[in-house]
Amino acid sequence: MNHFQQSPAAILLRDQFQTLDSVGAQLAMDEERRRRILLIDRQAWPQWLRFLRNGPLPAQPAVPVMLRRLAAATFRLAAVVERHAV
Repeated sequence: MNHFQQSPAAILLRDQFQTLDSVGAQLAMDEERRRRILLIDRQAWPQWLRFLRNGPLPAQPAVPVMLRRLAAATFRLAAVVERHAV
């Protein structure tokens, strides 16, 4: 299923995940730290990385849970980036 055939929630989730990925890159965060900040277990992490690269949406954690986790993590990390930019 390509990006345009996915639900609006999946598209939003991928966009938020890409934002976190970008902010994490600015902070030189490795994938392990990104996985931990999102509270995703090691077995599920490869599925989420495939999703980030236009793969299928993993079943767990559920979309609303992941959206909250991504929003909270991105907000905290963006605040760190801002503090270091001043």
